[in-house]
Formats: sequence, C-alpha cells, structure tokens
Amino acid sequence: MAALEFKLPDIGEGIAEGEIVKWLVKVGDVVKEHQPVVEVMTDKATVEIPSPAGGTITALKAKEGATVPAPAAAAKHASAPAPVAASGKTLEFKLPDIGEGIAEGEIVKWLVKAGESVKEHQAVVEVMTDKATVEVPSPAAGTITALLAKEGETVPVGKVIFTLAIAGAVAAPAAPAHAAAAPARAAAPVAQPALVGAASAPARVSAADSKVLAVPSARRVARDLGIDLARVPASGRGGIVRRADVEAFAQSGAAAPAQAAPTSAAPARPAAPAVAIPAGERETRIPFRGVRRKISEAMVRSKYTAPHFTVVEELDVTELVSLRETAKALGQEQGVKVTYMPFIMKATALALAKFPMLNAHLDEASQEIVRYGYVNLGIAMDTDNGLIVPVVKDVGSKGILQIATELNELAERTKQGKVKPDDLKGSTFSITNAGNIGGILATPIINFPDVAILGVHRLMKRPGVVETPQGDKIEVRQYMNLSCSVDHRLADGADGARFLVYMKRLLENPGLLAL
Repeated sequence: MAALEFKLPDIGEGIAEGEIVKWLVKVGDVVKEHQPVVEVMTDKATVEIPSPAGGTITALKAKEGATVPAPAAAAKHASAPAPVAASGKTLEFKLPDIGEGIAEGEIVKWLVKAGESVKEHQAVVEVMTDKATVEVPSPAAGTITALLAKEGETVPVGKVIFTLAIAGAVAAPAAPAHAAAAPARAAAPVAQPALVGAASAPARVSAADSKVLAVPSARRVARDLGIDLARVPASGRGGIVRRADVEAFAQSGAAAPAQAAPTSAAPARPAAPAVAIPAGERETRIPFRGVRRKISEAMVRSKYTAPHFTVVEELDVTELVSLRETAKALGQEQGVKVTYMPFIMKATALALAKFPMLNAHLDEASQEIVRYGYVNLGIAMDTDNGLIVPVVKDVGSKGILQIATELNELAERTKQGKVKPDDLKGSTFSITNAGNIGGILATPIINFPDVAILGVHRLMKRPGVVETPQGDKIEVRQYMNLSCSVDHRLADGADGARFLVYMKRLLENPGLLAL
C-alpha cells in the first residue's frame, strides 16, 4: 500500500506557518478518511486538519508546540486513494468532514468561477459550518471546470463541490457554473488541503503581495493602510513579515508613496461587515446566509424547543462598584483588566452550586437530565462576524483576578478570530452582557442545550431609599437589572426566582464572594 506524505498547506492569504497545537492521533493509529488528525494554529484561527484518506499513521514529523512552514511535511501514513479522486488529469473535490461530527456545510461564497485558472492552495470557496466559516483551498494548480453547488446551498460531507483540470493537462471545456457532472474515479491520491477559519471573504491582494511571506495580521494591516508588503522589511524567521513590521513601516512614513498606487493593495475594509444602501435606492437585498443564518437557526431551535420564561431582579450594586474600583487598581498592578463581569461570573458559579437544577443539560437521546458538579460559563461576545459564545471553565474554583485574566485572554482571541475549538465546548450555563451597550432589560434566549441564561443590563445611577439605624434616607445609588431565562421543561419559575434572589444577595454584599 502506498505511503501518502501530508504537507502543511498554504493556509490561505499567504499564511507562511502554523503551530502544531495538538496531535489527535499517534503513530500506529488507524484513521478514517476525513478523521481529524491534528490541530494547527495560525494568526487567524485554530483549525483541525482531517486525514486525506483512510490508513495507518506511520510517522508524526512535527512536535506539539512546533511552528512549521507551509508547505512542509507534517505527517505520513499508508493510505488508500484520497478523497480528491483523479480522472486522467481532472480532480474531483469533495466537501471534507470538518471535525466534531459535522455532517454538512453551507456554501457561503465562491471565490473563483468556472474556467478560471487557480494556483495550488489558492482559496476557492468559503464554507460555513455550525462552528466557523472556513476557506477551502485548491489542492493543485489548474483550471476550475465546474462549480457543483450554489451559494447559499447546504451540502453534505463527501459531496463533490468542484472539479479541477490539473495544470499541464488539456482541460475540458468549462462547464456552466453549478452544473452537475458525472463523478469519475482513479487511483491517483492527492492530499486533501486543510481548512482555514475566515472572519469574512478575503480582500483581493496584488500579485506582488501574494508572493510575500507574511502572517495574516500583517496582511490585514497592510491592506487597511494601503501598504505594499513587498516594500516592508521582514523581521520574522525565514523572511516572514510580521504585523509589527508593517506598523513600523507605516510609522516611518516610507509607506506614503505606496498608498497612492492603486495596484499595490486592496482598498481598506470597514471595521465591521456592512452592506450600504446605494444612493437613490429605496431598499437593498442581502443574502441570508453565513454566520447570520447559523445564529438564526440556533435561536429558532432554542426558542421553539425550550419553553422560555424570564424572571427579573433589580440590584443595588453600590458596594460592588466601590469594590470593583479597588480591584481595578490592584489588577492594573498585575497587568489585569478587571470589569464587573468576573464578579458576576463568580456570583453565578456560587448561585449555581446552590441551585444545580439550572446548571444542567437535557440529554434528549437518553431522555435524562444531566446536572453538573462544576460550572463552565459560556460568555456571549459580540464580534464583527456575529455572536460567539466561548467558555470559561471551572469558574467556581477560581478567584476574581484569575477569572478576569482568563476572560480577557478569551475575549482577545475571540475578537482576533483565534478562538480554539475547545474554547467553544462544554458550557453548562451562559451569560449575555449588553450592559456596556445600553438597555435596562431584555429576555435572553437560552444557549441550547443549557437550561438557563443570565442577562446583565446597564448600570444606572439614581436616587434610592437606604435603611439606616436612624431611619430611611435618600441617597444616590448604583442599580443594575439581572434577567434569567429558564427552560420551563426542566425548571420552574420558583427556581429562577430563587436563583436571582441569591445573586442579588451576593452582588449587593460582594464581600460574600470571598467566603
């Protein structure tokens, strides 16, 4: 049986290297086609790379933690024909299993058209799963002969989504976009490329830029500033341009001539995806797909599967505001940003230990309620690419500063698109905080299959009645509303109310969080 050598591909946008985060197999393991083999982290995202074929792992050629250039030999295994099958000089590209049992993906956007020539590893299509949007690169240089799925279409794993005539062969006439083609088979194995997390469709770069080795953040900054990467001195290993190199080049003033050259870089992108209404138009239509549709599907499933009810409690958090100011100063000494969220998260963990019926999941397959003896909090985060819910693990066993540190690191990775697959797993309860945006009350939708979710709302300063030994008096106080939506199949209204009353007790007397 032939040995197939798998190289780390160019993982989109000219990414020059990737870090081996974790091997998911060991030498001697028998793997299936599309089974995840290794986690690789780039500046853009952490992705699972699937096996290109069924077979036995014979060697792992890079250590965990090692940074390897693309392309480079990463693993070697004896294999049967790979999922990209060759018919003469024509390749069929199947949608691979993108890990964690994902069975299908949505074609978000074709980055090429039928008849177009592509380079090896050039991004061909964006595919959306429940976990992320990924770019699928071409497995070889050649000509696209057919696109076999429409934008917005959901296709199962294993379906051929495009065909490619290898460079140097006589290509068949280009088929119309999305036309069906009869699959052909032969024994020439071609390594399946890895998939790359993508926040949005890549901006077009110049031919010169595409040949420059650079990390993704450097390319993004260069595009935004209109800088020709070819002119930037590189400080990275092997002549790789880093983000700091681009920023230093911009500050030096040497970038000015390049900004005037329209061919040197793509136009700067907006900070967040947006579709403007053209001047003079009364309406515009935006395809309902990608992240927005995945969020929609998750919300509909939650709302129409779990009968929601929401309870609300008003808190006087004047003492919490004072304690946070003290903690903020202490955190600055240690380089830790302390917001109100770590206090709320700690209180949530203590309250869930007292009311475990809210720290649970419903296993629909076995028809069992699973209650957890630990608290993993999913924290809803607003990003340019939609709502992402990474998870802070074992909150109950951690102090305020440790929670703050982990929350800050997780938020930064999420914002930069570097969130790892494990960061999105395992929540037992969720918190959504729109208080920094505004709004005094909301009824959040449960992050299914969690049993409940906590909503945190705007801090408000207003007069309040304070009880003193001398009698009631009016003072300026700080108030905040908390709302809790609960799955009424698994918990009752009284459970949600008692949970919030206990949260009120802890946060109005924040010294209790240390007990």
